[in-house]
Amino acid sequence: MANIHIKQQHNLEHDEARKRVEEIARDLKKKLNADYAWKGESLQFKRSGASGSIDLSDEFIELNIKLGMLLAPMKGKIESAIKEKLDLALQDKQDTKFT
Repeated sequence: MANIHIKQQHNLEHDEARKRVEEIARDLKKKLNADYAWKGESLQFKRSGASGSIDLSDEFIELNIKLGMLLAPMKGKIESAIKEKLDLALQDKQDTKFT
């Protein structure tokens, strides 16, 4: 087994951050057939070969994933893809607008 831990700061309002985490979860469900459910401020998810949580606070999003034996060799690729997805999802939309 392999573990992935990512803690990323965000500058979003709480409701907006939760909405964006929910969008990530829906994407996981659609693309990877992952089931998920909120438990307080923690989104728990599970699919064949991987499970974990995304914990939401006012300043951070903390992601913990346990990869099964089949996915463990791809830990680096999976972690890079997740970091890229989180960067995009947590980006302040105002930062990307032209003035």
